[in-house]
Amino acid sequence: MGSLRWNFISACGPRTKARAVFVLFSVTSIFSIRLHAQQSDLPDMPIAQPGSDAPANASQTSSLSPDPLTFRERLRIYRRSFTRPESLIGPLLGAAVGQARNTPPEWGQGAQGFGERAASGYARSAIARTIALGVGAIDHEDPRYTPSHLTGVWRRGWYATTRTFVSRSPNGGNMPAYSRFAGVYGAAFIANTWEPPSQADAAHALQRGSTALLSSVGWHILEEFWPDIRRNVLRRPQ
Repeated sequence: MGSLRWNFISACGPRTKARAVFVLFSVTSIFSIRLHAQQSDLPDMPIAQPGSDAPANASQTSSLSPDPLTFRERLRIYRRSFTRPESLIGPLLGAAVGQARNTPPEWGQGAQGFGERAASGYARSAIARTIALGVGAIDHEDPRYTPSHLTGVWRRGWYATTRTFVSRSPNGGNMPAYSRFAGVYGAAFIANTWEPPSQADAAHALQRGSTALLSSVGWHILEEFWPDIRRNVLRRPQ
Protein backbone atom coordinates (compact mmCIF):
# COMPACT_ATOMS: atom_id res chain seq x y z
CA MET A 1 0.00 0.00 0.00
CA GLY A 2 2.78 2.42 0.93
CA SER A 3 4.61 1.66 -2.34
CA LEU A 4 1.45 2.33 -4.36
CA ARG A 5 0.90 5.62 -2.57
CA TRP A 6 4.41 6.89 -3.27
CA ASN A 7 4.26 5.69 -6.88
CA PHE A 8 1.06 7.68 -7.29
CA ILE A 9 2.69 10.80 -5.86
CA SER A 10 5.71 10.36 -8.11
CA ALA A 11 3.44 10.10 -11.16
CA CYS A 12 1.67 13.38 -10.36
CA GLY A 13 2.53 16.44 -12.37
CA PRO A 14 4.34 19.47 -10.92
CA ARG A 15 1.13 21.47 -10.45
CA THR A 16 -0.57 18.64 -8.61
CA LYS A 17 2.44 18.23 -6.36
CA ALA A 18 2.58 21.95 -5.68
CA ARG A 19 -1.09 22.04 -4.78
CA ALA A 20 -0.70 19.04 -2.50
CA VAL A 21 2.24 20.69 -0.74
CA PHE A 22 0.26 23.93 -0.34
CA VAL A 23 -2.74 22.12 1.16
CA LEU A 24 -0.51 20.10 3.49
CA PHE A 25 1.30 23.25 4.61
CA SER A 26 -1.90 25.23 5.19
CA VAL A 27 -3.68 22.55 7.21
CA THR A 28 -0.72 21.56 9.35
CA SER A 29 0.29 25.18 9.92
CA ILE A 30 -3.11 26.15 11.30
CA PHE A 31 -3.35 23.03 13.44
CA SER A 32 0.17 23.26 14.82
CA ILE A 33 0.10 26.99 15.53
CA ARG A 34 -3.26 26.67 17.25
CA LEU A 35 -1.87 23.88 19.41
CA HIS A 36 1.23 25.92 20.20
CA ALA A 37 -0.85 28.98 21.10
CA GLN A 38 -2.85 26.94 23.59
CA GLN A 39 0.14 25.25 25.23
CA SER A 40 2.98 27.75 25.13
CA ASP A 41 3.30 30.54 27.69
CA LEU A 42 6.16 32.35 26.00
CA PRO A 43 5.26 36.00 25.41
CA ASP A 44 5.99 36.10 21.71
CA MET A 45 2.55 35.68 20.13
CA PRO A 46 -0.50 37.77 21.06
CA ILE A 47 -3.55 35.57 21.56
CA ALA A 48 -7.05 36.72 22.51
CA GLN A 49 -8.63 35.07 25.52
CA PRO A 50 -10.60 31.88 24.70
CA GLY A 51 -14.20 32.59 23.92
CA SER A 52 -13.61 36.32 23.50
CA ASP A 53 -14.15 38.22 20.27
CA ALA A 54 -12.12 41.19 21.46
CA PRO A 55 -8.95 41.79 19.46
CA ALA A 56 -5.65 40.89 21.05
CA ASN A 57 -3.89 44.05 22.19
CA ALA A 58 -1.11 45.17 24.46
CA SER A 59 -3.20 44.64 27.59
CA GLN A 60 -3.86 41.01 26.61
CA THR A 61 -0.27 40.28 25.65
CA SER A 62 2.55 39.73 28.09
CA SER A 63 5.11 42.39 27.24
CA LEU A 64 8.75 41.46 27.05
CA SER A 65 10.78 42.31 30.09
CA PRO A 66 13.00 45.39 29.68
CA ASP A 67 15.83 43.47 31.34
CA PRO A 68 18.22 41.39 29.20
CA LEU A 69 17.48 37.69 29.01
CA THR A 70 19.32 35.50 31.47
CA PHE A 71 21.02 32.37 30.19
CA ARG A 72 18.41 30.28 32.01
CA GLU A 73 15.66 32.13 30.14
CA ARG A 74 17.52 31.58 26.88
CA LEU A 75 17.69 27.86 27.57
CA ARG A 76 13.97 27.84 28.27
CA ILE A 77 13.22 29.63 24.98
CA TYR A 78 15.61 27.26 23.18
CA ARG A 79 13.87 24.20 24.62
CA ARG A 80 10.42 25.49 23.76
CA SER A 81 11.50 26.42 20.23
CA PHE A 82 11.58 22.76 19.26
CA THR A 83 7.81 22.50 19.73
CA ARG A 84 7.02 25.61 17.71
CA PRO A 85 5.23 25.15 14.36
CA GLU A 86 8.22 26.57 12.50
CA SER A 87 10.53 23.80 13.69
CA LEU A 88 7.91 21.06 13.32
CA ILE A 89 6.37 21.95 9.98
CA GLY A 90 9.31 23.62 8.25
CA PRO A 91 11.41 20.48 7.71
CA LEU A 92 8.38 18.52 6.50
CA LEU A 93 7.46 21.24 4.04
CA GLY A 94 11.04 21.42 2.81
CA ALA A 95 11.10 17.65 2.41
CA ALA A 96 7.85 17.76 0.44
CA VAL A 97 9.24 20.40 -1.91
CA GLY A 98 12.47 18.43 -2.31
CA GLN A 99 10.45 15.31 -3.01
CA ALA A 100 8.44 17.08 -5.71
CA ARG A 101 11.62 18.46 -7.32
CA ASN A 102 13.58 15.24 -6.68
CA THR A 103 16.31 17.25 -4.98
CA PRO A 104 18.85 15.93 -4.21
CA PRO A 105 18.47 13.25 -6.88
CA GLU A 106 20.71 10.82 -4.97
CA TRP A 107 17.99 10.38 -2.34
CA GLY A 108 15.40 9.39 -4.91
CA GLN A 109 11.67 9.11 -4.32
CA GLY A 110 9.48 7.03 -2.05
CA ALA A 111 9.23 6.95 1.73
CA GLN A 112 12.98 6.54 2.21
CA GLY A 113 13.79 9.60 0.12
CA PHE A 114 11.22 11.70 1.94
CA GLY A 115 12.54 10.48 5.29
CA GLU A 116 16.11 11.43 4.41
CA ARG A 117 15.04 14.90 3.29
CA ALA A 118 12.95 15.43 6.42
CA ALA A 119 15.74 14.18 8.69
CA SER A 120 18.20 16.52 7.01
CA GLY A 121 15.80 19.43 7.53
CA TYR A 122 15.26 18.62 11.19
CA ALA A 123 19.00 18.28 11.75
CA ARG A 124 19.67 21.68 10.16
CA SER A 125 16.90 23.23 12.25
CA ALA A 126 18.32 21.81 15.49
CA ILE A 127 21.87 22.90 14.64
CA ALA A 128 20.70 26.39 13.64
CA ARG A 129 18.88 26.85 16.95
CA THR A 130 21.85 25.61 18.91
CA ILE A 131 24.24 27.99 17.15
CA ALA A 132 21.77 30.84 17.63
CA LEU A 133 21.60 30.08 21.34
CA GLY A 134 25.36 30.46 21.69
CA VAL A 135 25.62 33.61 19.60
CA GLY A 136 22.65 35.21 21.36
CA ALA A 137 24.20 34.51 24.74
CA ILE A 138 27.35 36.32 23.61
CA ASP A 139 25.82 39.43 22.02
CA HIS A 140 22.79 39.48 24.38
CA GLU A 141 20.20 39.90 21.64
CA ASP A 142 16.59 38.95 22.31
CA PRO A 143 15.44 36.65 19.47
CA ARG A 144 11.74 36.56 20.40
CA TYR A 145 9.18 37.99 18.02
CA THR A 146 7.17 40.92 19.38
CA PRO A 147 3.88 41.93 17.70
CA SER A 148 3.78 45.35 16.12
CA HIS A 149 0.38 46.62 17.35
CA LEU A 150 0.35 48.67 14.14
CA THR A 151 -2.59 49.16 11.82
CA GLY A 152 -2.72 48.35 8.13
CA VAL A 153 -1.76 45.15 6.36
CA TRP A 154 1.26 46.61 4.57
CA ARG A 155 2.71 48.28 7.67
CA ARG A 156 2.30 45.15 9.75
CA GLY A 157 3.62 42.93 6.97
CA TRP A 158 6.69 45.12 6.52
CA TYR A 159 7.31 45.10 10.27
CA ALA A 160 7.06 41.30 10.43
CA THR A 161 9.45 40.99 7.47
CA THR A 162 12.08 43.25 9.00
CA ARG A 163 11.96 41.37 12.33
CA THR A 164 13.56 38.44 10.55
CA PHE A 165 16.72 40.49 10.15
CA VAL A 166 16.52 42.52 13.36
CA SER A 167 16.52 41.48 17.01
CA ARG A 168 15.89 43.38 20.22
CA SER A 169 19.08 44.70 21.79
CA PRO A 170 19.84 44.64 25.56
CA ASN A 171 18.92 48.34 25.89
CA GLY A 172 15.51 47.84 24.23
CA GLY A 173 16.54 49.04 20.78
CA ASN A 174 17.21 47.11 17.59
CA MET A 175 20.29 45.27 16.40
CA PRO A 176 21.10 42.92 13.51
CA ALA A 177 19.89 39.38 14.15
CA TYR A 178 23.40 37.94 14.25
CA SER A 179 22.26 34.78 16.02
CA ARG A 180 19.74 33.97 13.28
CA PHE A 181 22.24 34.63 10.49
CA ALA A 182 24.92 32.54 12.17
CA GLY A 183 22.44 29.76 12.91
CA VAL A 184 20.87 29.28 9.49
CA TYR A 185 24.08 29.66 7.47
CA GLY A 186 26.20 27.73 9.97
CA ALA A 187 23.75 24.82 9.88
CA ALA A 188 23.62 25.00 6.07
CA PHE A 189 27.40 24.59 5.78
CA ILE A 190 27.55 21.89 8.46
CA ALA A 191 24.94 19.98 6.44
CA ASN A 192 27.55 19.57 3.70
CA THR A 193 28.97 16.75 5.84
CA TRP A 194 25.95 14.55 5.12
CA GLU A 195 24.44 16.00 1.96
CA PRO A 196 25.09 13.97 -1.22
CA PRO A 197 27.84 15.17 -3.62
CA SER A 198 25.47 17.14 -5.83
CA GLN A 199 24.52 19.39 -2.89
CA ALA A 200 27.64 19.41 -0.71
CA ASP A 201 29.27 22.66 -1.82
CA ALA A 202 29.34 26.31 -0.77
CA ALA A 203 26.79 27.43 -3.37
CA HIS A 204 24.15 24.97 -2.20
CA ALA A 205 24.94 25.72 1.44
CA LEU A 206 24.32 29.42 0.82
CA GLN A 207 21.10 28.52 -0.96
CA ARG A 208 19.93 26.39 1.97
CA GLY A 209 20.75 29.15 4.45
CA SER A 210 18.97 31.82 2.42
CA THR A 211 15.92 29.59 2.01
CA ALA A 212 15.78 29.05 5.78
CA LEU A 213 16.11 32.78 6.36
CA LEU A 214 13.32 33.60 3.92
CA SER A 215 11.08 30.96 5.46
CA SER A 216 11.43 32.84 8.76
CA VAL A 217 9.86 35.84 7.02
CA GLY A 218 6.76 33.78 6.31
CA TRP A 219 6.52 32.53 9.87
CA HIS A 220 6.90 36.05 11.30
CA ILE A 221 4.14 37.32 9.02
CA LEU A 222 1.96 34.44 10.18
CA GLU A 223 2.71 35.27 13.81
CA GLU A 224 1.86 38.92 13.24
CA PHE A 225 -1.53 38.17 11.70
CA TRP A 226 -2.34 35.05 13.72
CA PRO A 227 -4.64 36.89 16.21
CA ASP A 228 -6.70 38.18 13.28
CA ILE A 229 -6.84 34.72 11.69
CA ARG A 230 -7.92 33.16 14.94
CA ARG A 231 -10.51 35.85 15.63
CA ASN A 232 -12.02 36.14 12.16
CA VAL A 233 -11.40 32.75 10.53
CA LEU A 234 -11.12 30.18 13.32
CA ARG A 235 -13.65 31.73 15.67
CA ARG A 236 -15.97 29.15 17.14
CA PRO A 237 -19.64 29.66 16.31
CA GLN A 238 -21.72 30.86 19.20
